[in-house]
Amino acid sequence: MTEQEMIKNDEEIEINLGELFAVLKSQYKLIVISILVMTIIAGIVTTFFISRKYQSTASIYPKPEVSEGIVDYTQINANNLMVNNYIEMLKGNNIQSQVAETLEITTAQVSSSVSISNQTNTQIISISATTTDPQLSKDIVDELVSTFKKEAKDTLNINNISTIDQAQLATTPVSPNLKMNLIIGALIGAFLSVGYIFIKFMLDTHIHNREEAEKYLGIPCLGSIPYFDN
Repeated sequence: MTEQEMIKNDEEIEINLGELFAVLKSQYKLIVISILVMTIIAGIVTTFFISRKYQSTASIYPKPEVSEGIVDYTQINANNLMVNNYIEMLKGNNIQSQVAETLEITTAQVSSSVSISNQTNTQIISISATTTDPQLSKDIVDELVSTFKKEAKDTLNINNISTIDQAQLATTPVSPNLKMNLIIGALIGAFLSVGYIFIKFMLDTHIHNREEAEKYLGIPCLGSIPYFDN
């Protein structure tokens, strides 16, 4: 490809981009309407068709043993090593099935609603439950903590686990996120409308005016016939 042909192709690309932006500008009403419609749809779906979920969280802490006012650092290291074991116990079917039986729900409901994690650089374990019923979320967390303490005492002879944050009854849902869904709806509306205009522009092979005719034929236009709308 010669340098002249490359320059010509670059000019054509610039002209096409300019035409595309002009088309997008002329169709701004379609873009705005599409954004508004999809935003409204996202708001309606979020408000009326997606169930609200509520979360309760408690935190437990295996306290290191203290003798005569001196912290036993061996116990601290042992606690650090045991944290992962405690988390696995909380996630295990044994404890969660007991919680389900007490609350008269299924083990699957408990398992799917519970989230257990270790806070970074600490021995604190966070236990959360997220359901469509705020009272059930709190009850699951409370029962999980209670059952775990009992199992730890009976099975591992561990008595130093304390609750540092009690589960609270949630008053506001954690999901769905209305603001985020509205933004997503607006972006979808913009994408669909711009995509439609772009595809229509690329598939349009009609000659619309004198300038396009001269460009397509490569010769000057000597005259044009005016169009009168009857």
